[in-house]
Amino acid sequence: MATTVTTSTSWFSRLGSSVKNVFIGFFLIIGSAILLFWNEGRAVATHQSLKEGASLVVSVSSEAKDPANNGKLIHFTGLASTPSVLMDIDFGVGGSALKLHRLVEVYQWEEDSDSKTTEKLGGGTDTTTTYTYKQDWSGDIIDSSRFQEAETHQNPTSKKYEDKEWLAQNVSVGAYTLSQDLIKSLEGYQLLTLTQEMLNTLPYAKQQELELAGNIIYSRTPDVSMPEIGNTRIHYEIIAPQMLSVIAKQSADSLVPYMTKNGRTINMIELGDHTAREMFEGAIAGNRTMTWILRGLGIILMYVGFTMIFGVLPVMASVVPFFGRIIGAGISMVSFGLTLIVGSITIAVAWFAYRPLYGILLLSVAAAG
Repeated sequence: MATTVTTSTSWFSRLGSSVKNVFIGFFLIIGSAILLFWNEGRAVATHQSLKEGASLVVSVSSEAKDPANNGKLIHFTGLASTPSVLMDIDFGVGGSALKLHRLVEVYQWEEDSDSKTTEKLGGGTDTTTTYTYKQDWSGDIIDSSRFQEAETHQNPTSKKYEDKEWLAQNVSVGAYTLSQDLIKSLEGYQLLTLTQEMLNTLPYAKQQELELAGNIIYSRTPDVSMPEIGNTRIHYEIIAPQMLSVIAKQSADSLVPYMTKNGRTINMIELGDHTAREMFEGAIAGNRTMTWILRGLGIILMYVGFTMIFGVLPVMASVVPFFGRIIGAGISMVSFGLTLIVGSITIAVAWFAYRPLYGILLLSVAAAG
């Protein structure tokens, strides 16, 4: 069932809000410029360190340590083994693993809103908002106190069980023992198959509270296909002992991060059998992707900042709604153009410190803009 609420905002209230947004816009532009500048330095430094590592790495056998490689950046592959048995004692779930992850979801109310704003002669607005509610599973607790209909749509305020991750101790690949930092950074979780025998190890009273359906543990209800608000469901992910590829610094009997000339560290681990070249190429590609993601974020924040700074103009003109819409469209175009120019200049200035030739080319583009 939907609820519709209509609110009216006067021209003076809109003008006051737009003036406040001017200051927020300035902070967004400054923050985005800092982000763009920092990202370029980060990208270049990371690229240089990976290139340095790729030129120095030595591929070795994991079966025996060679003292001659002490202090060097080494690469090896091999089958991981550990005496650890990772176990979630709350549910009797676990086994031999490098990592075990418990994910907990709670059945809750979710609020969706759809708003439509119409401008009135004189600069005021009427906003009609329709609120709809549905029930679904969520890994985060949804704050229902902020709902429009909070009294009739109440969610629990906490989880009965929290998400949790377990890491194996004393993991080795041949003669090498892997650090906890390496194990923690390992990616590639797979869904863990659950069995009734696991739950049967729990006390009888707790077994009666739970129900296993597929690979998910549910808090018992008359029908798991019809859960109630507050019900819990849990599933697990696991990384089993398997073939690993590692790049790190050999330091006596340990593996530690390798420090490059520019102060960056190299400490890499992947599932499967990969050459050193494949691992470095993957890391370089990942750095390139992250660079573009952060560039995009910086550009978006800068555009929003400019639109907030100039947003006071269409509000002032909205005494006649038609004029306000025309100026609003023009503001979007101007903000986009300024974002390209200022963003390009910011990146170009950063490139002067790291990539001088590219900096000159980008400044030329900004000047043309």
